[in-house]
Amino acid sequence: MSKVFQAPEDPYYEFFRADSAKDAQAWAAVMSYPHTRVSATGNSPYYQTPDDYAARASWAAREATGWVRSVGVDPVRIHESDDKVHLAGGWTRYNAKDEPILRNRVTYIVTRLDGSWGIQARFGTDSFTEGEVLDSSAPLGVVAAHLENWAAGDLGAATETLVYPFTKVGVGRVDRYGNASEVANKLHADPPGTVEDVQPVREGRDGIVAAATWRSAQGAAFQAVFLVARRKAGWCMAAASIIGPRCDG
Repeated sequence: MSKVFQAPEDPYYEFFRADSAKDAQAWAAVMSYPHTRVSATGNSPYYQTPDDYAARASWAAREATGWVRSVGVDPVRIHESDDKVHLAGGWTRYNAKDEPILRNRVTYIVTRLDGSWGIQARFGTDSFTEGEVLDSSAPLGVVAAHLENWAAGDLGAATETLVYPFTKVGVGRVDRYGNASEVANKLHADPPGTVEDVQPVREGRDGIVAAATWRSAQGAAFQAVFLVARRKAGWCMAAASIIGPRCDG
């Protein structure tokens, strides 16, 4: 029988326990489905069911680097509603000598389905170095411009910095849009009216996760996280999760 996770942090910590134990079934059980992991480096696997996730689980590549376990950093709730939480976290991998061999910072989209919390998606910066000082002004500007152009009704400009397939994470669903015309009608149910804040919550050389808040023209409050990835053409938005009226589904 599957565990019931009472708090959003519960599947987060179980994720690392099951991963370090190389328990594929328990690892799969911490997710909400469909599940995806969107990486700033471009690899975005998608899993329809727990069996799909467990069948594709492998630790061979990590073990070849000397890995024996992973430890999650203390997670921080960035935004939350009754059935969705944006959780800023990440991990450190260790070898048999208990030496750190790799660190990463990830934002977890945790949703509550049928009374239990699970990880619906992961937005990975996948280019994190401890202590590195980064200038996130350019990727943050991409998010701000996207919202401002959407608010102005310029959907062409609002979608020109998106990379496809573009992923939007809801509660119990993961939508992947193949082009700008698909995004234009579905990404923001209510166009932004006033953009209140855009700031980094997870940073790497090749990707950041930005948190944004805004209000619609009708005054409804929205909170979102966006994965912004470095590409040859510049910074592009690869994924979004939005909390707000008509946006969590």
